[in-house]
Amino acid sequence: MKPRVKGWDNWKIGIAGAPIKINEGWLVVYHGVSVERMYSLGIAMLDGDQPEQVLYRSKKQVLAPKEDYERFGKVPNVVFSCGNVILDNRLFVYYGGADSVLCVATINLDELLSFISIFYFSALIMW
Repeated sequence: MKPRVKGWDNWKIGIAGAPIKINEGWLVVYHGVSVERMYSLGIAMLDGDQPEQVLYRSKKQVLAPKEDYERFGKVPNVVFSCGNVILDNRLFVYYGGADSVLCVATINLDELLSFISIFYFSALIMW
């Protein structure tokens, strides 16, 4: 994956914790940085057998600095994760807000995968 020409991750990207092997492939939480220097998080799904093949990549960030503790601090406008885990079918993403506080975001894994498959399969149909 590379930064996109347009979008929320158009300056640089990086992995935000170890990829998680699930039935559908490798679930990857990654950070993207815009040219305005806003750090946000996105989701990608890599092929289970050929992880260099990206099956899905979020067009919009799934977590962006919105709360005051994410927007104001040592480094403003930053949500930056270095770890995630699945517990009881929930994805927990641990992240720093504005390089000042530790936070956690969570979502039901089935809900996330449903969201991904809607966009992934829609893209396949459009081709």
